[in-house]
Amino acid sequence: MIRALFLDAAGTLIEPAESVAAVYARHAAAHGIPLETAGIKAAFAELFSSTGDPDWAAHPQGDAAEREWWRQLVSATLSRAADRELDSDAVAACFEALFAHYADPVAWQVFPEVPEMLASARAAGFQLAVVSNFDRRLHGILAGHGLHFDAVITSADARSRKPEPAIFQSALAALGVDAAEVLHAGDSASADLEGAARLGITARLVMRPGYALNDFLREALEL
Repeated sequence: MIRALFLDAAGTLIEPAESVAAVYARHAAAHGIPLETAGIKAAFAELFSSTGDPDWAAHPQGDAAEREWWRQLVSATLSRAADRELDSDAVAACFEALFAHYADPVAWQVFPEVPEMLASARAAGFQLAVVSNFDRRLHGILAGHGLHFDAVITSADARSRKPEPAIFQSALAALGVDAAEVLHAGDSASADLEGAARLGITARLVMRPGYALNDFLREALEL
């Protein structure tokens, strides 16, 4: 019997309100680094998938490890898009501005079906948890959009990123449920499907418009 629903955040519950490349280009220009959005988009896509996990061992606080991971990613993205060495002070200032931008709930938009789906899930008696590869900015972003959960477990909180099992284990412990009592939804086959499967959690891949969260809830109610 399914007692709890786990949900990924970015790409599942929320998405950037504006293209990442456009936001980076605007902030870079404000700090004296003119860049083309096409170059930023290509650099960010490649580096985001190849940078690896945060250095948990070097940072006792998980949020510090996530912040450093983002600092390195932003710096590398700007440098690659510019194809030249950039002023380190300008890059550092640009990173601070970007990090603050994405802490603001206004920088994110909620997928249309999410509020009704969450309300219906609660009415049906499900516990709800977010399990997301994100730093602790996510707590304020979700709250700022009026999205409330029984637990929000970020990789910064768990010091572990999906598909590693520790972040899912943290969510199971927070809700007091077993893996067999959970259905998880996310937009990444590797992070969400593979990660959940490592602990025996059933997971579904969100692929709008083919499979959105209202489809996920309908399936959970039938299990």
